[in-house]
Amino acid sequence: MDGRTVDVTIDTPGIAGIDPKARILVPEGWSKDAARTWPVLYVLSGGPDTYTIWSDKTDIEETAAGDDVIVVMPDSGKGGGFVDWYNGGKGGDPKWETFHTKELSQLVERNFRGGTSRAIMGLSSGGSGALMYATRNPGFYKYVASYSGIAHITKPGIPTIMLLSDVIDGSTENPNPYGKLGDPLWDRWNWLEHDPYVNASTLRGTGVYLSSGTTGLVGELDLTLPEVIEEKNGDAVEVVKAYAAGSISEKLIGMTNEDLAARLKAMNIPATVHLYGNGLHSWPWWNREYKLAWPLIMKALNG
Repeated sequence: MDGRTVDVTIDTPGIAGIDPKARILVPEGWSKDAARTWPVLYVLSGGPDTYTIWSDKTDIEETAAGDDVIVVMPDSGKGGGFVDWYNGGKGGDPKWETFHTKELSQLVERNFRGGTSRAIMGLSSGGSGALMYATRNPGFYKYVASYSGIAHITKPGIPTIMLLSDVIDGSTENPNPYGKLGDPLWDRWNWLEHDPYVNASTLRGTGVYLSSGTTGLVGELDLTLPEVIEEKNGDAVEVVKAYAAGSISEKLIGMTNEDLAARLKAMNIPATVHLYGNGLHSWPWWNREYKLAWPLIMKALNG
């Protein structure tokens, strides 16, 4: 794409629906023939967004420009869930966790001189995915940062909300919301195995950054009503959805982050926690939060 940016398409047998793409930012001085390797930061998107969303919505290229780190922003499917799908116990396609934690990391380390000093961050469902990957792969990442991600997926009421979200959100390509993790009652063991709150003890030794709003109220960084109307081209239904979804979801997500923060504190596992009160489920907050977490991530990666 330019001197520092490469877009790649990956052919993987674990994901039949698409050939996922990834945007890779290499630092100044990078060379494919270098004797050295570089630390790697994996950056996950949310919901139905594609691998370019961080480039579209933030200035992450400029933020990363001064750091000696490779940044990898992969596809995650249309509501793919950041899991190897349960599919009624049969497993199989899609295998998003395998793709992100095994195949993609091997590709980056083999072809782009990526090292084994890794960190991961994500927003919304990508924040939840980052926490899942870090808890399910202890020691694989030196740092994990979640911005408005669900941090306690088996908290009463949360599984129902997650399943309904997949059914209601027409932007996801998910014909069966039970396919990801199974039934939250009959397949509860699988939900528990993927719950960052339940598996919080595995974060010992990993740097942690948790952030979200907690009240569901409009905050100082949110768009004004006229700005939302303009953004949604005057569509009243879309305007209401933007406010309602942004409010209700962030309040619920905030509750799960409070749970995980309290559990980590009880376990004496250090974490940087920024629960900022008012604020909707929206990009202005995530843009701020990733920049606050960035120096901590870079310090962890560069040891």
